[in-house]
Amino acid sequence: MTLHILTTAPNSDPARQVEQALNAGDTLLLIEAAVTAALDPQLNCWTQPAYTVWLLEEDLVARGLGNIAKKHRLATVNMDGFVALTEQHEQSVTWY
Repeated sequence: MTLHILTTAPNSDPARQVEQALNAGDTLLLIEAAVTAALDPQLNCWTQPAYTVWLLEEDLVARGLGNIAKKHRLATVNMDGFVALTEQHEQSVTWY
């Protein structure tokens, strides 16, 4: 199991690359600009069952997207949860 950490917007080249790299059982953590994925609940990352997706709460709040994530019932995690995710996975890859 790998933790993939995406920092860029959902329509960026790294976002497309991470989608291709994800395997069943992996986890995708959206941080920084990647949390704008909350604006589009129809994105592939939300509609597929193969891997888990989380949004970093602090980055959602900083961008005024906290209520949108709640409205769409998207999974969020705070900084302590971020640390826990890194501890739960054998490896992590950050996509810039």
